[in-house]
Amino acid sequence: LKPSVRIELVSMIGLIFVTGLHPIAVLMQVKTTGIHALSRWWMLRQIRIEEAEASVMLPALDAPPANLKRKRPLKAADETVAPMLPLDFTPPSKIFDASAPKPQTAKPQLAEVWKKRYAEKKERVAFAPPASLTARFKDYTIPPFDILHYPDVSACKPADTGALREMQDTIIETLATFDIKVTAGDITRGPSITRYEIYPSKGLRVARIATMEPDLARATKAERINILAPIPGKDTVGIELPNRDKIVVPIRELLEDEHFQNGKAKLPLALGKDVYGKTIVADLAAMPHLLVAGATGSGKSVCINSIITSLLYRFAPDELRFIMIDPKVVEMQAYKDLPHLALPVVTDPKVALKALSWVVNEMEKRYTMFAEVGCRNFDAFNVRKKINNDAIAQRIAEKNAAAANFVVDFSGKGNAFSGGSIKSENASGVAVLEMEEDETPHGTAAFWEGDSTPPPPIELKMEIPDTMPYIVVIVDELADLMQTAPADIEVAICRIAQKARAAGIHLILATQTPRADVVTGIIKANIPCRIAFQVSSALDSRVIMDRKGADKLVGKGDMLYLPPGTSQLIRAQGTMVTDEELQSLIDHCCRQGKPLFEAKMEDEMEVDDQLEGDQVSAEDEAVLERVLEVIRVEKRASTSLIQRRLKLGYTRAARMMDILEMRGVIGPGEGAKPREILVELE
Repeated sequence: LKPSVRIELVSMIGLIFVTGLHPIAVLMQVKTTGIHALSRWWMLRQIRIEEAEASVMLPALDAPPANLKRKRPLKAADETVAPMLPLDFTPPSKIFDASAPKPQTAKPQLAEVWKKRYAEKKERVAFAPPASLTARFKDYTIPPFDILHYPDVSACKPADTGALREMQDTIIETLATFDIKVTAGDITRGPSITRYEIYPSKGLRVARIATMEPDLARATKAERINILAPIPGKDTVGIELPNRDKIVVPIRELLEDEHFQNGKAKLPLALGKDVYGKTIVADLAAMPHLLVAGATGSGKSVCINSIITSLLYRFAPDELRFIMIDPKVVEMQAYKDLPHLALPVVTDPKVALKALSWVVNEMEKRYTMFAEVGCRNFDAFNVRKKINNDAIAQRIAEKNAAAANFVVDFSGKGNAFSGGSIKSENASGVAVLEMEEDETPHGTAAFWEGDSTPPPPIELKMEIPDTMPYIVVIVDELADLMQTAPADIEVAICRIAQKARAAGIHLILATQTPRADVVTGIIKANIPCRIAFQVSSALDSRVIMDRKGADKLVGKGDMLYLPPGTSQLIRAQGTMVTDEELQSLIDHCCRQGKPLFEAKMEDEMEVDDQLEGDQVSAEDEAVLERVLEVIRVEKRASTSLIQRRLKLGYTRAARMMDILEMRGVIGPGEGAKPREILVELE
């Protein structure tokens, strides 16, 4: 070989030993790199062409697109030797503007949507007694949508996409300074907050992001910040920042929504819109009770008015009845002439206990009726198979024709009543006997003359209506009631919450002081569905929701909603109903009838107001029996002892001691000493 060739050969061999690279592998690598560079150039060229045509930016891909036509397909050996190098490109995040109001289009009135339901109601009205609620409000119409208004659309500004992306970049850069690597996700602008989603890098614990709340608040200059690590149902972490300009959610928009008009909810409640712009229409029948809590000015009273408005747009007075307890006096006085009221608006905390006791008695009465007709719950009672009215009239006529042939012996001593008439028949098919004024029945034994087979017994039972209305009890300030008589109020509320669902009775409690002695553990256990508005501390949030989060709300309708049957909180913006709209709605309802209060409850409240001196109600007499038993067992009498043993409030326990002192059972008080027992209680 020539010297020059030998030098090149030795140099090549030495290069192989020094670098450790085989010449063939080097050639293959050069070849693959060239193909990669060519395909990358071709891909970028195609992207630029499409951008120029569509004026949109498409995300780049880590590999050449599938429809890329190459002059020569790559071999398997080429890909195994040197795979394609990924491109360092992050696709742009998507922006969803859910705060924009829906277009104002003509919607059918609710009366037109529910024509079928009204047709069924007219059939019931034809056979309803004249004094019943169904006959009294047979011409009642649902309020029209014209009463409610839309907000000014011109005031709603579209989302500034540049500002939103800049804020997201600030969040990512702030996290990067603390060695927390994340990538940008979607951005959703809601009515009151904007949610920025980020993807944590592999191996990063989301708990580290949750601890960065103060630093992110400093960097974004946000008033309040909330971090969802992770977002329920997603693989991203959400950072929620309040909007500078909040968007009002009108209640008319929710009432015209498909979920409210044609949904399956039996007691639909229009609550608001979530971050993604989805309407929240809850079902009070599925809850079945609701607790609403929040600080003053957070939107709690507006939420209560929205709930009442939703029900007024759905039910007539014969289909739903309200019982409103308002110790603050000012919140519910506008509803005092509403025809849906079952009782006058209660403002006295002492009378509130009577109202709750009436609800308990009504609940027990309904269960008795259910047992009479063989129904399990409220829905089964109202949709049970009705007996044809003509058939009932014919059967009653046949029994009246044969009434002269039977003798009824009530006392068992020969005092018989014969030749009577049957005026009606209850749902169980039992005839109701019409007695003379001087006749007083003492039994229900009956037999036929000349027939050894006795007919079914003729019983005097309670009158069973064709249908029953829902009853919704609204307590606007629970804290004031709990300070008056905590034990009695708690027992009444718990009895209603435990049993009233199947009787068609539902409870809504509201308070602005969510303390542990107001929202007790027993009340929380029986009311699983809750709505929390802005509160002052994380402790109050734990009392309401059993977790933090309500203390980070921004107020003005911003709320956390815990739906029934789930443990995931939904952040939403509550709907808005103005005072003018509310007054117009009440006037429309009041023009169609006056409220028909329960006469028995009115009499009880009047009697209670007239109780003076030594006049004691029957309920107080029952409590006095328990007080005497405690004194007999403990051998001493004091107000604090009665409070602890019977779980009474101080006011009622002191009243019991005063009554016993007035009756001469115990002596007068001597400071902190127990009172002297003056009689032998054994």
